[in-house]
Amino acid sequence: MLKYVISDNNYSWWIKLYFAIIFALVLFVAVNLAVGIYNKWESTPVIIGISSKMTPIDQIPFPTITVCNMNQAKKSKVEHLTPGSVRYAMLQKTCYKESNYSQYMDNQHRNETFPNFILDVSEKCSDLIVSCVFHQQRIPCTDIFRETFVDEGLCCIFNVLHPYYLYKFKSPYIRDFTSSDRFADIAVDWDPISGYPQRLPSSYYPRPGVGVGTSMGLQIVLDGHVDDYFCSSTNGQGFKILLYNPIDQPRMKESGLPVMIGHQTSFRIIARNVEAIPSIRNIQRTKRQCIFSDEQELLFYRYYTRRNCEAECDSMFFLRLCNCIPYYLPLIYPNASVCDVFHFECLNRAESQIFDLQSSQCKELCLTSCHDLIFFPDAFSTPFTQKDVKAQTNYLTNFSSEYIRKNLAVVNFFHTDNYFRSSDYYPSLSGMLIV
Repeated sequence: MLKYVISDNNYSWWIKLYFAIIFALVLFVAVNLAVGIYNKWESTPVIIGISSKMTPIDQIPFPTITVCNMNQAKKSKVEHLTPGSVRYAMLQKTCYKESNYSQYMDNQHRNETFPNFILDVSEKCSDLIVSCVFHQQRIPCTDIFRETFVDEGLCCIFNVLHPYYLYKFKSPYIRDFTSSDRFADIAVDWDPISGYPQRLPSSYYPRPGVGVGTSMGLQIVLDGHVDDYFCSSTNGQGFKILLYNPIDQPRMKESGLPVMIGHQTSFRIIARNVEAIPSIRNIQRTKRQCIFSDEQELLFYRYYTRRNCEAECDSMFFLRLCNCIPYYLPLIYPNASVCDVFHFECLNRAESQIFDLQSSQCKELCLTSCHDLIFFPDAFSTPFTQKDVKAQTNYLTNFSSEYIRKNLAVVNFFHTDNYFRSSDYYPSLSGMLIV
């Protein structure tokens, strides 16, 4: 068109100039748009869309649940401890109290380790979780909950992947989740990419969801034993609960949800599955901002997740500064030392520093997983009645209304939908528009 107008002598010079300017403006706008689209594709080569496929809840595990008593030590276990003793120093650390630990720096006290002290003075799962109903079946709580160390001390964990599948090597403070007495469930492997094995036993864990509503979920009764309180991880009494997938590292201090004594609390479970199509592997991980589990090898965990990766960064931080790893973090090297009383002075300095440049650089590499299963709990709570508490579970009939209001809490976990949609990572096709 432009060539025709310019070469035609029938048009005056100003008409030719007008068409030339119009053509230049159109060309400028087109190039500008193309460059903008290309830059957007360069910065965001991956987009997230909602899958049209519906996933049933029986194809994913019921959430892993960690329950912690805010009481860090039983009064009956520690009230006799003598100030200045090693166990008293361990108690001060357990209760987050400021103390001068320098006198213990040269004391390689090996008669009792700090993790063993916590095991001794903390409330056991058999005392904390006193009634369990799962999928309308009453189950001994000691068969489905196991004691585990987290950053809030000794807690109880449900429906986690067995240590054989979760960790690369055995840690001295990892406990088996299989009972040899009555518990017949068989441990199986699971991960967000492959899911469950094709062949499954009749009874296995991590246990999947079965149906919706409180009757098809998990109900537990917690006993706080308020009269045996000594020190709390917060400013009050009660419990902390965290829901996550079976291969993740829990962060109770950061993400734990409070459960009040004298209340019935319900957690409606909202599941979200994140998946990535294989073609985005060709995009650099720094641009797609996610990592496939086989792209980055972890030191302690068999499966990559962002939380697991960051936990290993924390382990390396403490190992670098204090030559030991806190009991609740992954023991990234089999010969690494677990922090004990003679490390407390250094631990306090390290915990106040939180992280250094190396730790920050390490965590920058811990991108989110390209395949992940996330649970969003929607919690609501109601207090027990001030009159006679109705026995919503048979266990409550064993106690007076006053004891129930003062010590117990009822907690329900349940799905609200039989199906949920996944969020998928797709490669952005905006760059193709340039061609």
